Amino acid sequence: MSSVLVTGAGGFIGRRVVAAAHDAGFDVIPVARRSLPERSVTLDLTEPLDQLPDADAIFHLAGGYAGASTETLEQCDLRIARNLIEWGIRAGVRNWVFASAAEVYGCCTQPVDEHATTAPIIPYGRVKLDIEHELAKLSEQIPDSRVVVLRIGEVYGRDGTLIEELTRRFRSGFCPWFGSGRIPVSFVHVDDVARSFVAAAQRSQTGFSVVNVADERPVEWREFLDHLASILGTRGPIGLPLTVSFSYAAASTALDRLCRRRPTVTRHIVKLLTTAKPMSNTKLQTWLDLDLRYPDFHSGLREATTGPA
Repeated sequence: MSSVLVTGAGGFIGRRVVAAAHDAGFDVIPVARRSLPERSVTLDLTEPLDQLPDADAIFHLAGGYAGASTETLEQCDLRIARNLIEWGIRAGVRNWVFASAAEVYGCCTQPVDEHATTAPIIPYGRVKLDIEHELAKLSEQIPDSRVVVLRIGEVYGRDGTLIEELTRRFRSGFCPWFGSGRIPVSFVHVDDVARSFVAAAQRSQTGFSVVNVADERPVEWREFLDHLASILGTRGPIGLPLTVSFSYAAASTALDRLCRRRPTVTRHIVKLLTTAKPMSNTKLQTWLDLDLRYPDFHSGLREATTGPA
């Protein structure tokens, strides 16, 4: 395997995946909605795909954001996946790695492994699971294919929306949070996510596989937020009761739409941030043999806020 087509190459994770694949020696073909500084294919993947450059593998990351509605995600994520799968079957692409999400599990009280029941409770998780099912069918149609689904935890890192938005709110003196913050979550640094794509392409086995992508220790949101506030030298988050949180989300969404901005706090985002999603990463470390660069959020937040040592 020498060439890889990366969809969503202009996004927060996609840019890191492109760099990691380059570093691993792949001939990378970035695909994005808008032109990128490096050589890339500019394409609207929601339209039928007549022609894409030949590639040995596809890293599929393109899609909408977690707080979108079912209709929006079906018109974006699901349509893109189906278009790409149709093209990939015609092109005979045998190697696929897909960016799914922890949200396919729904609410988990204990760290779950890849055999756990999937019961998504927000549109983002439901659509991700629908795409997983489409890829499972694909793996049965293409002989000797390798299809890997990466169920990714809460991603953070330098230049990411999560850190940028939290930093802005902390420094403004008002960072509301939803509920108590005592919700266990598996975080993962964006660089380790990128490296997991490369590991999946290099080390996965024939057939359909699912791998959780998370760091070594699930923690509560409150611990993550308090540590970020201490790094920034600001006060911590201000907890809002859930009933108030949903009202706040509705008002925030209305204001963002009035200002023609993509909403940053929606009802689905509140639900996402108040749903427990701890995961086991044993398969990531053993089956894909990935040695995490940032095994916990303490080391990762230092990179995200102050840069590499």
